[in-house]
Amino acid sequence: MLKKDFIETYHKQLDFLYDEKILNEEKLYHFKKRGVQFFDTDKDLNCYHLSEILPYIVIGASNDYVDKMKVPYQATSFIAGEVYSQNSGIYAYKIIGKQGGGVQLLTGGTRKLGDNIFASLHRILVGNRAIMVTINNMIENRDQIWSWEFFGKHLLDKNVLIYDDLLNLSNKFVDKSKFHFIISVRTFESINKLNFVELYNNNKIAMLNPENNIKVVIITTLQIYNFLSKFVKESSLISYIITGENFEMQTGLEILRKEFDIKYLLNDGGRIMSNSIRDFGILSEERITLEPFNSATLDYNINSNCILGKKNTGLDKSEISQSILLDSHSVDDEKLNVYIYPMDENKIF
Repeated sequence: MLKKDFIETYHKQLDFLYDEKILNEEKLYHFKKRGVQFFDTDKDLNCYHLSEILPYIVIGASNDYVDKMKVPYQATSFIAGEVYSQNSGIYAYKIIGKQGGGVQLLTGGTRKLGDNIFASLHRILVGNRAIMVTINNMIENRDQIWSWEFFGKHLLDKNVLIYDDLLNLSNKFVDKSKFHFIISVRTFESINKLNFVELYNNNKIAMLNPENNIKVVIITTLQIYNFLSKFVKESSLISYIITGENFEMQTGLEILRKEFDIKYLLNDGGRIMSNSIRDFGILSEERITLEPFNSATLDYNINSNCILGKKNTGLDKSEISQSILLDSHSVDDEKLNVYIYPMDENKIF
């Protein structure tokens, strides 16, 4: 597909939603003005083997539009498996009580090709300067460093040529000297409940272990900073953003954009965090792999709190509430989808 054909189809979709009174004039204008970025995987990114599976990749705003924003352009990264029954159209992103949310159950028992590629690309193209997590996510996955290779390594066995494409792409886009993990710390309760200080002092948190040489920015309140900085001291690797007496995510993101020059941000903080940022009007897109139904999930606890999306709940009747499906690719029985949200331009400019 050519870029002009993609944009023409996308604009027709927006016009249809406007004609159906799903989008008002303000949102129609917002999406059209916002534009898209379109990458031919072979010609633009020099990833021939990858292009045989993903011929193009899109981001839900033009680079010019992102340049004008005062907060980073945020995208999430999720995987969700169809649950309850085949063709239910209901997708869960976690299973209660399973380590790591039970991702392998949601994917049918193994890490699948499509998601490993898609998740790797998220980190290379959107998260190449910053990935944001909550303190809870960081501690839950404290042995991991969430680089693209966390997913890409699963390609080495049977898809080494695609891995090589991703490696070359990473070398082009990811400057490790400028990359930061962003950690949001809202409450003392989280610090105490998670035994954060003890784990840090014992070098049990991979991304905060100085031997791993990773730059980290902690977004928090003045009171928490005054306490936490006595243990996690500011250094060439550790920086703080203080949002004031109260935790203000927008303030933190504005400082992150201005002082650290971070234009794009992969939000890996979990569903509660991403939903709150979406509802505030500053979440840009969701990049989600949808997996087919796996009957083994019937033996586990999946309730409404586990559900990521349900067919017909999006603005365009797609799966994700309040969103529009911008693009979709199929890899065998997986769907690699990009959904976009309307943003509040009074807050992002």
